[in-house]
Amino acid sequence: MATQFGRKLACELIFSHFGESVQKVCKSLVYHGQLSLPEIAHYTKMSTTQIHNSLLVLVQHSCVQAFKVEHDGIGSAPPRVLMLYIALTDNILHCMRFPKFLVLVKEDVGDQVSAEALVEGLLEHGRLTLEQLIQRAAARAGKAEGEVATVVKDCFHRLLANHYIERCPVPEPSLCPNIAVEPAKKTACGAEVSDLAPGSISEEQRIMSAAAPTDAERFQAPVSLISMGGTHTEMGDSNHPVGQKRKREALQIDAKTAAAAAAMDEKEVLWHVNYEEFVRRLRHQACVAFVRSRIDAMAGTVLEGMLDATCRHKTSVKQHSSVPMSIEVIMDSVRNLQLGQGMTVERLQVGLQQLVSDSAGYVSRIGEQGGLAEGSQYVVHLHKIIELLRQNEVEGIVLQRYGQECCRIFRLLGLNGQLEQKQIGERAMVPKDVRELLYRLLKDHYVQVQEVAKTTERVASKSIHLWCVDNQAVLHQVLDDIYHAASNLSQRLAHELEKEQQIHVPNANLTNSQQEQVKRIQSIMTVLEASLLKLDNAMLLFHDF
Repeated sequence: MATQFGRKLACELIFSHFGESVQKVCKSLVYHGQLSLPEIAHYTKMSTTQIHNSLLVLVQHSCVQAFKVEHDGIGSAPPRVLMLYIALTDNILHCMRFPKFLVLVKEDVGDQVSAEALVEGLLEHGRLTLEQLIQRAAARAGKAEGEVATVVKDCFHRLLANHYIERCPVPEPSLCPNIAVEPAKKTACGAEVSDLAPGSISEEQRIMSAAAPTDAERFQAPVSLISMGGTHTEMGDSNHPVGQKRKREALQIDAKTAAAAAAMDEKEVLWHVNYEEFVRRLRHQACVAFVRSRIDAMAGTVLEGMLDATCRHKTSVKQHSSVPMSIEVIMDSVRNLQLGQGMTVERLQVGLQQLVSDSAGYVSRIGEQGGLAEGSQYVVHLHKIIELLRQNEVEGIVLQRYGQECCRIFRLLGLNGQLEQKQIGERAMVPKDVRELLYRLLKDHYVQVQEVAKTTERVASKSIHLWCVDNQAVLHQVLDDIYHAASNLSQRLAHELEKEQQIHVPNANLTNSQQEQVKRIQSIMTVLEASLLKLDNAMLLFHDF
């Protein structure tokens, strides 16, 4: 987790979903990093049974990952294996996005209630086997398991093919002792700064990478969903040659073995929601919506088709650029979209030209030089779109919080780098109170100042003060503010819910004043929930995209 308010929000989400005991265990892991069972007991003052039960709940919902670290024995002593636990704070924050995930499934897979219900079941229970999913669907529909098994398996196969669900990671992967890293340093705004080199992964990512199955195993369908066509199990009569009889007997044995393996696969293999796929699709949606608002609907449709065409070649959620695509591949992908079914080659070329010629550099052309030649290939630069989205969001925050003059100063420093106070006043056209405005931005870490001494004595009156914007520090500050606001809204929502529960007395009729109070509380809760969803969009933009 990047900030202190992010940790606080994660603990509040655990409390609202699982209660106080589970929150205590999670809080110790969130604030103290990877811990062993005795260390968790030291911080929580809870019994071993309570800690075990709480850890089971957290592991079941992919909020905590257990792993083993083997230490060499001293002298002739045997090696010692230590079991540690680490909180997966990113997964905890995904609890806020469950409604978004269900909407995505409904839009992509269709109006099939079964697919949405399967994802809802996995979000609610964390990890389930295929057999448990069939039992849950049968209980909800009031039917026998055999009646719903085919429909559930078909929906399950669609979700698996679209990578919405995946096999669960290894429960307790073994790691080397040197996997542990020192706690990250903190900046002035409370954000953590890792000493890892660019491109390196965090401690949490390393552990999850060791626990994750291979790409081939993650989305491998259960044996019962794989077609076994072509086998025949009829018994041969005595008139057939001996060789044919043995072949048929072997086929019968193989069929029985496969059936047993399929039943075991359905009962033992655990599945959970693939958060990465949902975040990746939300990222693509945000990019398409931004291009539609900045250019036009046709350019947005072309970009959506290009992003859909790259799905099979995706490497990570935060990939900077797509793979090169030919115009034929783009055309096929665009025509598969509802808004692109009537797209002609000429209109597609116009949309591509708009994307390529835009100064923001959303799309670049490689191969043929000049014009939209058939041999050209196109690459989408997702990171540039995300950077523009973040820049617009930050400038909007500065404008709303500090006013138009501060926003001009912030934008000027972002474009020109280091400037003196006099230069800022002249270029931003605020010569009178520019010092006051700069110090307001400096107080909240939106700008920084650097003193450059003219002499060796370093006298303040004889030094130059250069003002600038540190984009990385600003992003951390904005993210921390978002976490802070979401935490406050979450607490207020819990408070209003508690008030509503106090009014609803069992087996008692509400008075008119109580009914009015309940309506008011429900109206406030609706506004709070809508505000949380908006904040979550910003949280995704600054942290997950």
